[in-house]
Amino acid sequence: MQKNIIKVAPRITDKSAEFYRQTGGNLNAGVEYILEAIPDLYRYTLHTLKGRFTRGELMLMIDVNNGLILTPRIAGQHLGIQVADGIALDYLDGKWEIDGEELNKKVSNLSLFEAACLELWVQAFWNQEEHGNIEEYVQEMTK
Repeated sequence: MQKNIIKVAPRITDKSAEFYRQTGGNLNAGVEYILEAIPDLYRYTLHTLKGRFTRGELMLMIDVNNGLILTPRIAGQHLGIQVADGIALDYLDGKWEIDGEELNKKVSNLSLFEAACLELWVQAFWNQEEHGNIEEYVQEMTK
């Protein structure tokens, strides 16, 4: 079965270009490898995170990140900051009836890549055209 190939032309920094050249042998091969590998790594990581957070904890993550624009240079660092601020400043732990201290601890125990994947998972909810059914979206991560 033949795959459809879609050409893209992402803009990257010199530093990133050097990384891709070194790891891929050349710029194009390095970029193609990373772009093709990330979706499977993301899906695998989300699978390993299933059941680690309660419904309320995931709802708080989605709630507090509404409108957030992810910045590639700090991938994996948005979630902890947003969750901690949402609890300390907006008392979202009360709104979602969760233990804020426990959630902060869980988030801080995530690897950087796990946190980055959760950030993308939250962002994917907000990027949906109709935002879908939040209950179904969250339920998939609590199984």
